[in-house]
Amino acid sequence: MKKIGSINNVFNVLYDLSIQHILILPHVRADADAIGSAVGLARGIEQSGIKSVIMVDEEIPAYLDFIITDYPINIYTEEILDTIQKPDLIILLDHHEIERLNQRKAILAKFSDVPILIIDHHQTQTQSENEFRRNFGSDSTITVWLESDRSSVSEMIAELFLHAGKKFSLSGSVATSLMGGIYGDTGGLRYANSGIRTFEICAALMKKGLAIDLISDKLFGEKPLNQLRLIGEVFANAEINQNGNIIWFVAKQEFLDKYHATQDDLEGLCSQMRDVENIDLAILIREISDDEIRVNLRSNQAIDVSDLARKYGGGGHARAAGITFKGSYDLHQIETDLLKQAELMICAK
Repeated sequence: MKKIGSINNVFNVLYDLSIQHILILPHVRADADAIGSAVGLARGIEQSGIKSVIMVDEEIPAYLDFIITDYPINIYTEEILDTIQKPDLIILLDHHEIERLNQRKAILAKFSDVPILIIDHHQTQTQSENEFRRNFGSDSTITVWLESDRSSVSEMIAELFLHAGKKFSLSGSVATSLMGGIYGDTGGLRYANSGIRTFEICAALMKKGLAIDLISDKLFGEKPLNQLRLIGEVFANAEINQNGNIIWFVAKQEFLDKYHATQDDLEGLCSQMRDVENIDLAILIREISDDEIRVNLRSNQAIDVSDLARKYGGGGHARAAGITFKGSYDLHQIETDLLKQAELMICAK
């Protein structure tokens, strides 16, 4: 477990009376935890007079609307860079790497003197706040609260509010956003990252009157018929290695076109593939465009997929990680090489 900084670091930053305007930057392709923690944090600190702007790279999937509940989400474009108000603080949520900002890296370059707060739960090779500062090439202060054994950043934000007393608000809508983030990253409290502290925090959030059935339905149910048909074909045609412990599928663009589906319809699919009996590792290779391929990795106890992802410039958690290949790559070669590396790592255990 890697731990850098503490919750007290965050209190010290947010209690600074000079902080009035915050820019929140979740990771690219924001998921339930990234959006849940961003919206939950922004809403929760409003009552202290702090105004927040959440800026993402792309449209948020419709199934996460229950987390957002009409909170304004801004989509970054190069054209609006000059119109962005200089913030007093920039917060990176659910990531700690510049590359996870994608085109929003330009914001950090423009406001290089603005303090940065990082709140994350991913594994990192970085050892200290000073090393983060060197990695970011920043002239400003960088404060970090990173705990890699946490279920989610939403859990961390919930704990922040639970310890803040009346300084910040933990309303029903804030609790719903944070519970949505926790549920998203724990598979509905099914994964091994759901610890005692996670359940205790969820119990505290439940006391705010949220509708847990709504959260479960939005994240894990209510799928369109076309998406279910797509999922059925994935399982009908997924391949399994000779040892019977690795399952994988390559989703080309024509496969999505057949079902009038989008990349959003593939979200969560790799986790379902991992649920197949006797499977140690699930791999979903997704053709995004002619020059981009994404890989989702999900494992049980046999392999730390964050180690596998880092071999290709990716990252994540021990049981859930991802890789993005940009440029001219051979899809079949990526498939072959990933399987070879995965089998070597599993055999080495």
